[in-house]
Amino acid sequence: MVEKKWTLTLTLLVLFLIYPLDRSMAQDPIFSQFYAAPLQLNPSFSGLSESPRFAAVYRNQWPLIEEPFRTYSTMHLSYDQFFEKIRSGFGLELLADDAGAGFVRSYKIAGMYSYRVELNRDGHYMKGGIEIGLVGLSYGWDKFVFGDQIDPKFGYTTPGGLPIISNELRPNSERISYLDAGAGLLYHSPNWFIGLSTKHLNSPSLGILNVNNGAFTGLPVRWSLHTGGNVSLSKSKEYSTLSLQPAIAIIRQSEFFQVNAGSQLQFQTVFIGLWYRHARSNPDAVIGVLGIRKGGLKMAYSFDFTVSSLTLGQGGSHEISLLYSQSKPRKSSYVKCFEGFN
Repeated sequence: MVEKKWTLTLTLLVLFLIYPLDRSMAQDPIFSQFYAAPLQLNPSFSGLSESPRFAAVYRNQWPLIEEPFRTYSTMHLSYDQFFEKIRSGFGLELLADDAGAGFVRSYKIAGMYSYRVELNRDGHYMKGGIEIGLVGLSYGWDKFVFGDQIDPKFGYTTPGGLPIISNELRPNSERISYLDAGAGLLYHSPNWFIGLSTKHLNSPSLGILNVNNGAFTGLPVRWSLHTGGNVSLSKSKEYSTLSLQPAIAIIRQSEFFQVNAGSQLQFQTVFIGLWYRHARSNPDAVIGVLGIRKGGLKMAYSFDFTVSSLTLGQGGSHEISLLYSQSKPRKSSYVKCFEGFN
């Protein structure tokens, strides 16, 4: 039993220690319900319609793993709106991420702007967007366990029961802040869209350790290619009471690579979804979604069924999203391809 426990612990430690700390923070939090947090995907999504859109998404990952690796949680809050007179969209995003119950905490506030160009009168548009954000990071240094603190037989202690002290030097500060910049493009027609975005264009530095393997100089640029749309299954020409909303997001950041693909089936007030996420060369999770829509209010719950080898009784991942937008948008601002986002 003791050997099994240490096998679990050491496996989890690898997630933090296989790379320097700079690399462990190189991957952005990404939601399974990425369509509920489009500003986190591409700043060109700011201003999906002329009605204000408010969104809140909460993610709780691996809740059954015992301390000190108990949970990874992320909270996203956003507002965006399009203004027809100036052909511009504005957005504001707040993002809070807690990795490992206090190991690394990050807080971000970002403003976004997009400009829309009409390509023709059939509803084909091109949008360009930019993002400027301020990020704060705090490290729970006393929670870290380095490789030189682990005895293969006794764990974190010596044979006499004393804690093993690491030779790593404690940094002068356990808090850093930096500016973060991103940009994106988005093309959409009445029924489908395709977008490309990049984040961390300025590659901000977040290092607190003196060592830096692989000449890693800052937060790697994150690229995202995403597409999707809306297939109406009802006879209504204005608003779909029955529709299929497929989408795919492909994300690459340094050595990290992820594909999230699937679809939702929207009934009049209820929708269900099935998604699949593939990380690098490994299957990651099958994601089930159940939600309701009433007027301008939309709420959904999703669960990640882990299909990778990293099961370890971790409890999967849970997400809850809450969206509010005007229930009856004007025809001039309503775009069917974004129905899964509103």
